[in-house]
Amino acid sequence: MTITTLIKEALRNLRSNKVRSMLTMLGIFIGVGAVIAMMSIGQGAQNSINEQMSSLGTNTLYLSPGNFTENVRNAQDLTNSDVEAVAALDCVEIAAPIVSATYTLSQSNGNTVSSSIEGVIPDYLTVSNYTVAQGTYITQEHMDEKSMVVVIGSEISESLFNNTNSSVVGETVRIMGQPYKIIGVLESKGSSSLGTSQDQVVYMPITTAQNRLMTRQKNSVSQITITVKDSYTLNEAETMIEELMRTRHGIFEGNPNDFTIMNMQELLDTLNSIMSTFVLFLGGVAGISLLVGGIGIMNIMLVTVTERTKEIGLRKALGAKNKDIRMQFLVESSVLSLVGGILGILFGLGLASLCCDTQRDHASGILQPCIHRRVDAVLRSDWPVLRYLSGRQGLKASAGYRAAH
Repeated sequence: MTITTLIKEALRNLRSNKVRSMLTMLGIFIGVGAVIAMMSIGQGAQNSINEQMSSLGTNTLYLSPGNFTENVRNAQDLTNSDVEAVAALDCVEIAAPIVSATYTLSQSNGNTVSSSIEGVIPDYLTVSNYTVAQGTYITQEHMDEKSMVVVIGSEISESLFNNTNSSVVGETVRIMGQPYKIIGVLESKGSSSLGTSQDQVVYMPITTAQNRLMTRQKNSVSQITITVKDSYTLNEAETMIEELMRTRHGIFEGNPNDFTIMNMQELLDTLNSIMSTFVLFLGGVAGISLLVGGIGIMNIMLVTVTERTKEIGLRKALGAKNKDIRMQFLVESSVLSLVGGILGILFGLGLASLCCDTQRDHASGILQPCIHRRVDAVLRSDWPVLRYLSGRQGLKASAGYRAAH
């Protein structure tokens, strides 16, 4: 028998048992769709985190007081002079100090909002990758005069003034009873990969924060954001900064640091490793349904062989060989797998697209832009997944073959 004849015969036999064929394909349909959707969502989450971490700058280091991994006695704060010393290093392009604390902002209309207020320098706009939508950012003149001005995020503007369309530049807000003039509103950045809002921010000159608001931090800073020059690697810059800070803080050899340097590239590599494991886990969980679908086909084909004993005997009486009988049932199981797999791929693509739309509408959560590229992301990023599915189809066909044999 030719392969064309076998396929036609298989389709005819499957149509004669429509309900059983549909229920058999359902397992493959759900299994393939689950793998496509779960792997796509995982890849989308990984791509989202990579994009947002890269937007922070892969040539950036963060220097913070205290040791996050070891207990250190009498740990020293980061001071203004530490900032100047770090900025003087050859490897450093920008050293942007930050002081921060949480306060409540109020407006004359009675609206209030609690937010982290950060004292920064003008260069922090470049380091943080924000864009000013209205007004201006903090300038050196504001720094020198310790001006009582603030730049706010779009969410703060909406919470205080109930209107995101009209300009709020020039309006006044009060922090701890002190009036501060709004000189700018930042462009909205939405939620981060961790689901936190990037628009609920308030910036003021660091000199104003240290001398008028956060007086306890007059000579200290909460963190130093460091941009490294292109001619230096992050590891080289990290080593130079570590040696400088150990010398300045009088830390003897063998003693742990009383500060922490966070390397963005190392953090990104760690997150990628975690997300890769997460994606594999999702694929493994969804792959179980594929295995169940394969076993389902094997069981159905075994039942079919039992039911069609007379047909098999008649075919053999007419001259059919054992290999012809095996090939017939193998083609039937292959058709079941193929049709169920194609429908499952379409279902998976649709489910991935639906997840993308849902996450974008809610604009929050770690999977926020999960499948932003939809079908393109699946077909370009997940070709290994499709090859994996092809292997599974072979497993199911082989199961049908063994049942017939």
